[in-house]
Amino acid sequence: MCGLITLGCSPSFNAIDQHVNQLLIDGTSSVNASAPPRPVDEWADINASESVMNEKHPSTVNPPVEVMEWATTTEVDATEVLDRLVSYASEGGPVLTLDEALKWAFENGREYRFAEEDYLLTCLSLVLELHLWTPQLADTVAMEYQHEDGDNDFLQSAQGVVNTFSASQRLPWGGELTASYVATFAREVYGAASGLSGSDTTRVGQFFVGGSLPLLRGAGMIAQEDLIQAERNLVYAARSFEQFRRDYWVRVVQGWFGLLVQRRQLDNAIESTTLLEKLAERQRALYDAGRARLYDAAEAENRALQERSRVAGLQESYRLAVDRFKLLINMPIENPIAIDQYTIAIDPPVVDLDQAVEVAMRQRLDLQTERNRLVDDQRGVRNALNGLLPDLDLAGEMRLGSNDTFYYDAVLPSVEDMDAEASLTLGLPLDRQAERIAVRQAQIALERGRRAFRRQRDEAAIQVRTSVRDIDANLFSLDIQRRNVDIARVNIESIDADPDSYTVLDQLSAIQSLQQAQNGHAQAFQSVQEAILKYLNTTGQMRISNDAALVPLPGMVIGSTSSLSYQQTVSSAADVH
Repeated sequence: MCGLITLGCSPSFNAIDQHVNQLLIDGTSSVNASAPPRPVDEWADINASESVMNEKHPSTVNPPVEVMEWATTTEVDATEVLDRLVSYASEGGPVLTLDEALKWAFENGREYRFAEEDYLLTCLSLVLELHLWTPQLADTVAMEYQHEDGDNDFLQSAQGVVNTFSASQRLPWGGELTASYVATFAREVYGAASGLSGSDTTRVGQFFVGGSLPLLRGAGMIAQEDLIQAERNLVYAARSFEQFRRDYWVRVVQGWFGLLVQRRQLDNAIESTTLLEKLAERQRALYDAGRARLYDAAEAENRALQERSRVAGLQESYRLAVDRFKLLINMPIENPIAIDQYTIAIDPPVVDLDQAVEVAMRQRLDLQTERNRLVDDQRGVRNALNGLLPDLDLAGEMRLGSNDTFYYDAVLPSVEDMDAEASLTLGLPLDRQAERIAVRQAQIALERGRRAFRRQRDEAAIQVRTSVRDIDANLFSLDIQRRNVDIARVNIESIDADPDSYTVLDQLSAIQSLQQAQNGHAQAFQSVQEAILKYLNTTGQMRISNDAALVPLPGMVIGSTSSLSYQQTVSSAADVH
């Protein structure tokens, strides 16, 4: 008995884990994906003490104002304040590349772990449902004591042990088969109070076999509804996880582009600061020589100081963006890193708008899931209609062994002492109001599901059309911004060649125009790449490998750039099959 108790209280989870891992692989393979969730090596355990877990009033840290301090400063010198701001934004640490960031995110990202666990929970639900369709075994041991005060000062008492072993099995078309064996070991004592002595030991063994089978209501594949839905949910979870991998990959790359654009804006601001400081020095020298107004020299110096302040703000914003990117990929915030300046550069595709929408309608995983859920809703209506049928159940039971504890003394039941019974029960559907309401609810759910699917399908078409138009619109903007950069640089070169022909305001305007054009060009290139990624993702054509890399489609050219442009890139084209 102690061994059985120990076995029941300390089950092995190896079989469950192996079953779940196999279901993860099978589920991912069923949707032609290549990266199932990783097997869980370490499960969560309890690390809090009993006193902490049972504590009804946890402590709160909220000190009063009197014990806190506040240090003030009256330092308002602009140069020293700027120096402090620059020191806050100092960089250091190893260089992080885009490939390394993606691999880290897919291995350590919190959101990625949550998505894996959602998939895992779906697998566990299916494992539970599959288990319920296997023979269900149970064994109970009861130690009993009975005392009865009878007539004529006659006492009757008994003590015994009853062991019940049972097994049940669901039937695929409804109903259940059950079998049980009951062994009773009893020691009876009579006449203890009247001076009579003696005892008797009884052993009784009984074997029961029974079953039930519905013939109308609840019969057929409706009996397997929970199993069917659990199996289908595994496919839905596999699709959802694969779609999450693609969305998460896009988000990480978008965050990376955002960092590079902010860095480029910072570099452009530093370049503008250098030009402004040179202009301020020149105007100060001209003023000292009596060839320029004090206003022009002061204006140039003030604009240089303002740009330095802007650089400090951009540096702090960039550092905050790096920390947020670490948070996205779950990299320790305290670890300093330097962001590599290289990123991907995907050549724009030649796209037919109608064909892109057709591909999305056929390949998008979320649309496939919603289309399949409509089948689930229709099955729900069918099941609800089945509930309106009358109950017609066939049942039977057979028992071996005697119930007479006074005249039977054998643990193994005897075939000679057998009882059997069978029944056919008809339940007339006199009151099916609740079932009729359930039918209407299922029909409403089906109609709502159809409307929701049509809406989601139309939204997907709009997303695809928008992504295609965004590619062209951002390509046009990228070309305009490239021209603006070229014009701004020509203007700066003209001023450098003959600075006396231009006023201070003209030179300040030229520097500002160059910076705006450079920032606009970087943002336009980011928008082009994000539009291409959005097109791939919204049409269901994006594929992410096991090592968190974008798998190029036949004919796709993926380059690498450090200038946020299609110029000076290292390209590699996918083989055309």
